Amino acid sequence: MRRVEPAYPDLFPVTHVQRPGYLPGPKVSLDPIKLGIVWEDAPRRILPAEGSVPREAVRAMSFARVARERSDILHRVLDRGGSILIVLDDPEITPKELGFPATPEDLRVSALLPVLPFPLSDGLKMPAAWTDWRWGAVLGLFPFPGADAEVERRIKQLKRDGARFAVAAPLFLTPKDRHRILDGCDGTGVADELENALFHADVGRGLHALERRAGVTLHDVGMDPFIPCMVPQGYQSNAVRTAAVLRLWARRLDQCHEESSWGWRLRRAATALDQLPNDPAVLAMEDNLRVIPGFDPWVESFTRALWYGGEPINSVWQRWSGEDGDG
Repeated sequence: MRRVEPAYPDLFPVTHVQRPGYLPGPKVSLDPIKLGIVWEDAPRRILPAEGSVPREAVRAMSFARVARERSDILHRVLDRGGSILIVLDDPEITPKELGFPATPEDLRVSALLPVLPFPLSDGLKMPAAWTDWRWGAVLGLFPFPGADAEVERRIKQLKRDGARFAVAAPLFLTPKDRHRILDGCDGTGVADELENALFHADVGRGLHALERRAGVTLHDVGMDPFIPCMVPQGYQSNAVRTAAVLRLWARRLDQCHEESSWGWRLRRAATALDQLPNDPAVLAMEDNLRVIPGFDPWVESFTRALWYGGEPINSVWQRWSGEDGDG
């Protein structure tokens, strides 16, 4: 295991990854840590002869193709109280191949299906062997032609097939990636539109619109737009879940208000919640939420609104989703 800093820490609450991370496969894939592309001819990575595991309980990510070769590392993480997010870089790999039973016995294990947009993807392949487990998807977003309708369609398909959550985040494409994508679509009839999307359009504005479209669709179908299940042993599940929601809304506040955003206040409170041994909802009923570091009156009202509805969530949602007419 090695420490890792995800490109979107508000969306991926992982602290470690099983070395060496991803392995290039027979087709292009997605790296959720950097939210970048892994091409088929990427440099080969060598599995370490031995693996070290932190003594404390950690939130770890492991790619299924790596975990299949070194499943003992996963079980050592679990033995030490950690939680694991399995990235299904090969959806055909089964829980049994990783040393897990066919049906889940340990709720600290979850699965994540990486989903690339067209033209990088050849379709959505569901992880049939993981349907009894808690699983979800990470959607790499880029404003390709038709991307908005594709995002909505895929989220609804994931919901129908049993996904519990889906994280939607901007996909990072290097200049080399963009030229390679365009070259691969030469002669398909979409090259002109694709070139405009890759090199001439306002990518930042398009990514924001896609992320908003994904968030609204996830809300409509009733899926979590964050990873709700990274709960190491000894942690309180509702505290971890609430911290994850606060970080998501911190990101949304930053997108709405930029420099004047109060998102940092939500992140500060989320950091304290992660370590809380008690259910924050019980503290709220006892009017004791403010004993948690970072829970000033505004953060407390925001957290209560997350649980029970009302302000200030309603106004933030309207602004972020564009329902107030400004988006």
